[in-house]
Amino acid sequence: MTGSIMRFAVLLAAMLAAWQPSKASANPEDTQFWLVGFARGKIDDDVFLTIDTSYRWRDPDFGADQQTFRVSVEKALDDEVRIGGGMALFQTGGVSEYRPHQQFRYAAKGLDLRTRFEQRWFEGADRVELRVRQRVQYTRELAPRLEAFGSAEWFGIVQSRRDSGRRGTEQVRNIVGVAYQVSDKLDIAPSYMLQITPRQGRPDPISHITQLTLNWSF
Repeated sequence: MTGSIMRFAVLLAAMLAAWQPSKASANPEDTQFWLVGFARGKIDDDVFLTIDTSYRWRDPDFGADQQTFRVSVEKALDDEVRIGGGMALFQTGGVSEYRPHQQFRYAAKGLDLRTRFEQRWFEGADRVELRVRQRVQYTRELAPRLEAFGSAEWFGIVQSRRDSGRRGTEQVRNIVGVAYQVSDKLDIAPSYMLQITPRQGRPDPISHITQLTLNWSF
């Protein structure tokens, strides 16, 4: 177990180091607050439903506030592997995005690996945007009813929504937080996210995001 923790810590540190700007003062930065809610449960012996929603308060200079709603269904192939998919609606200012997705997950002993493929439909876009998300997350119990978690997630564009758009790394997110089990069905999880958005030929925007997540199980 100690070896797994060390490997995860090294991976997270490496990703943070790889995307740190050489001159932090040259990179535009903002702060945000996201309120997130999850509802999770079984709808059959080996079929799982997840509904999540969020409201994201953002600096107006970096973009309008955003509201999200997503439904995902997963089927367990065994105790550690699940496959599934779903649909999401994102509302940013006056722009709507419809986002189907498919995903693969492997979870065991606190480690959760997820690969998600998204098709992003935007109003006024030249075409559908195709994006891959790869996340590694690790959770460890600190005390009864209290856990710590950390994750690193890479976002890669396979096909841009614009004919002239670029492909490759769109964003990197790193999250650390704790989760407290309020009851058998509810836990609350404050966390911090460092989000870096690479830009060609100009400084990479950096967002410092405080999140408060409510997780309800049914």
